[in-house]
Amino acid sequence: MAEDQSLREDEHFDVVVIGSGMGGMCSAAWLASAGLTVAVLERSRHLGGRASHRVRRDAVVTTGAIMIPMGPGSAIRQAFDAVGAEMNMIDTTGRMRYRLAHGDYDLPPGGGGLYGLIEFALEGDVDEAQALFARVREAMGWWTPLDSITMREWLDQYTDNENVKSLFNGYTAALMGVGIHEMGAGTFFQFLKGSSKGSQFGLAAEGNGDLMASLAGGLESHGATILRRTQVNEIVVENNRVVGVRVVTDGQERVISTDYVLSNTGPDRTVELAGGDDAFESSYIARLRTQDHAATIFHVSFLMDRPLIDDLDGSLVLGNNTNLIYLEIPSNISPHIAPPGRHLHTAYGAPVDSANVDYQGELDNTLAELEQNFPGVLEEAEFVVKAMHRGRSPGMHRWVGRTMPVTTPIRGLYNVGDGCTAPGTIGTEGAASSAKLATSHLLERHRR
Repeated sequence: MAEDQSLREDEHFDVVVIGSGMGGMCSAAWLASAGLTVAVLERSRHLGGRASHRVRRDAVVTTGAIMIPMGPGSAIRQAFDAVGAEMNMIDTTGRMRYRLAHGDYDLPPGGGGLYGLIEFALEGDVDEAQALFARVREAMGWWTPLDSITMREWLDQYTDNENVKSLFNGYTAALMGVGIHEMGAGTFFQFLKGSSKGSQFGLAAEGNGDLMASLAGGLESHGATILRRTQVNEIVVENNRVVGVRVVTDGQERVISTDYVLSNTGPDRTVELAGGDDAFESSYIARLRTQDHAATIFHVSFLMDRPLIDDLDGSLVLGNNTNLIYLEIPSNISPHIAPPGRHLHTAYGAPVDSANVDYQGELDNTLAELEQNFPGVLEEAEFVVKAMHRGRSPGMHRWVGRTMPVTTPIRGLYNVGDGCTAPGTIGTEGAASSAKLATSHLLERHRR
């Protein structure tokens, strides 16, 4: 993969992709493999956005994403395959542990652990567990509830057990960044149905940045141009159609001519770049403003001389806390991503109320709950990241179930990324699924 590429004078591209997150890179892969001329513009020197890594104290530390879908049905895998890019992964499918106030529960190998989780939450009350599980199966197989009620309200119909609600809340917060009181019941079950169909996940053996470098190499082998350190200041629109992007690259301002723009910067930033609210049809802006909640995530990564949990080679989802929701020890899975004799840990927290976040207070409480779960960790640990993913670089640009469409009222302009995920998808897979939707729409029209 070339470290730096440059533009020829007056060069025209069929497609310009703004941003090199998972949605942008997967979009570029499908379009380049279809024979279109593609340029990917990235403002930093790193590719991948939340699906990348940085080296901190000789440890390979994620910028956000941990478990990456890797099975043949994954949109991510399909994008890599489209350009012949290798995914160097360690399969961790099914290696999940759940913690509630009364103990820990390991999912059984081979899947099918939802009933066991419910029985665990109910502390062995088999009759109530079977009754609630029957309701869950009905919601997945016959009548999927609507998003007119939250997942919390759905559970309230069938149980008053707070352990059960803590279990589901930990699950949704860890995977989707919001609690059950903020997630539509229909959205939850739509995701659950999709995730129950043999999903495969893994850890990037050399770090997420290695994955994105592999994908970049595949793009370049198919003729794509990747420009780092390139700031996009405007999406140029004439007569309600994209005609170019105004950028600063190599210290020079210029307009890159293009027929299509796929923006991986979040729906709000896309509107800003393309002329503001007045440049868009009013129903699009109305939806943009009424569904404008990004998902904040608190992220801490740290090194220790010992692993906090010796046998944790997957994920720990915590339903016993207010903010702390997730812990992983990546060096238990791929030891060489931490310095010799050290153990790399990554933990995440989510806000109690994603629409009204106490940023510093809830980050502090995430750390306090880490200490409550693992006494002595704050003194022993060498912290390499304490971050709040928010603002223009949030955990996710929209809550799950409240995303924007990939198309926009401006011809030739698309959004991709976690602000416009396909129904039933989340995170990096959701971003890749948006790329699949957008590129299918684009190619259908381009070929007419």
